[in-house]
Amino acid sequence: MTNPIPSSPDTSFWDGSPALQAVLRRNLPEDAFRWAEPRLVDMGQRAAREVSPLAAIADRETPRLVTFDARGERVDRVVYSPAYREMEKIAYGSGLVALKYGTDAPAGLRHTLGFGIGYLFAMAECGLYCPLCMTDGVARVLTLWGTDEQKRVVSRLAATDVSRLYTGAMFLTEKQGGSDVGRNTTRATGGSGPGAAVKLNGQKWFCSNVDAKAILLTARPDGAPDGTKGLKTYLMLAEGNAGIRIERLKDKLGVRSMATGEVELVDAPATEVGTFAPIAGMLDYSRLYNSVAAIAMMGRALHESRDYAERRSAFGKTVALHPLAKETLLDLEAEHEAALRLVFETVALLDRGDAGDAGAALLARLLTPIAKAVTGKLAVPFVSEAMELIGGNGYIEDSPLPRLLRDAQVLPIWEGTTNILVLDALRVIRKERAHEPLLARIAKSLPDEARELEAALGTLEEREARWWVDGLARAFERTLLLEAGNEATSARLATRPLGLVAGAKAVR
Repeated sequence: MTNPIPSSPDTSFWDGSPALQAVLRRNLPEDAFRWAEPRLVDMGQRAAREVSPLAAIADRETPRLVTFDARGERVDRVVYSPAYREMEKIAYGSGLVALKYGTDAPAGLRHTLGFGIGYLFAMAECGLYCPLCMTDGVARVLTLWGTDEQKRVVSRLAATDVSRLYTGAMFLTEKQGGSDVGRNTTRATGGSGPGAAVKLNGQKWFCSNVDAKAILLTARPDGAPDGTKGLKTYLMLAEGNAGIRIERLKDKLGVRSMATGEVELVDAPATEVGTFAPIAGMLDYSRLYNSVAAIAMMGRALHESRDYAERRSAFGKTVALHPLAKETLLDLEAEHEAALRLVFETVALLDRGDAGDAGAALLARLLTPIAKAVTGKLAVPFVSEAMELIGGNGYIEDSPLPRLLRDAQVLPIWEGTTNILVLDALRVIRKERAHEPLLARIAKSLPDEARELEAALGTLEEREARWWVDGLARAFERTLLLEAGNEATSARLATRPLGLVAGAKAVR
């Protein structure tokens, strides 16, 4: 007898991602797409057939901390599952970080290309996508702000051979601060100025990729003022873990394949990179990674639920043919495509901003916190809805959906909670009038919505800010869909809240 329960699809994630294909074909010139396509095809196949089963193993075989060796010497060594190490080879070996710092990839498009490959990897594994983000982030900060000596580290961060790779990390939050990093108390003693050597003493509370070799972190020099104005950014190369004590690893709800720890710094050697601005830039960049992870996880959940609904029979016909199930799938597809277009538009603006387009850089500064807020908030109810569409078989740990749901919950929390991101977006609006070119673009397709948003902003109170940002994001998503000629999906989204206000009602 044939088993009536469909197996999980083994289709390449690239082949199973028509919305991603459409966005990249639109955003990339033909020659750049030709350069990228074989790399996208390769990652799509490897993510579906190699990374996905490895990710399930690494989620169960979580990292463990070895504090002392057999002789009682402190070593603070993190031991990973062999599955995690295999995923590292695939991820870093793909060049999704390296292509941004080499000369082979088409210039001016490297974020779009790197995030396109990264999206396909993150469909399979969100835990390791965090260290990839951190590694890319440190390399970017050192490229933009580092001294000549510090920039030499970039070649190690951009290595495709894991035997010579330095992975990156950002040690920012502390017990007393959390999102309020201006309250941080870690101290820096020693020299002052770019490249100056210092010793760091203090505690860091959330340190993802805790055993990284190239770490950016904040500390306050003696005599510096309170708040973020008194903080500086430092680079610590953790060869031999000198001065770093890993106190314990966090027992997290999700992204369990990757090690997050608590760290004490005891005369840890570091060199100054600059003011608080460099690490703030890394935080902003990591928010874009968070957004890509969110749309990738939504894409994976949609891939699984759509395939299941098309192959599972119930009440005399396949699930996908029942009107309510069909509507649910259409809603999921609409939400996913809209979010994907929002994120990759922000990525494209970053590419243009890096190439010298000041207007694009300003829009990227506004859209980055907005994209992170709305996609992170949407990912949790989206994955839940996809699981419900599959039913009980999607709730069992044999399915990837439980892991996706656990992993998704971190997305609206790390790199700035929704409230923090909304306030960041309003700060860019009020200081730099960044919303004006965005509303002008929206007005070309949705003039009524643009006028309403402009009018509401004039009297906006903080308690209403989530509602307003939700409306701005939805209007811009619909604008992007209309610009691409997708009127049907834009119309479907017209009466549906994104989720900053509606929460779990975001996907209905």
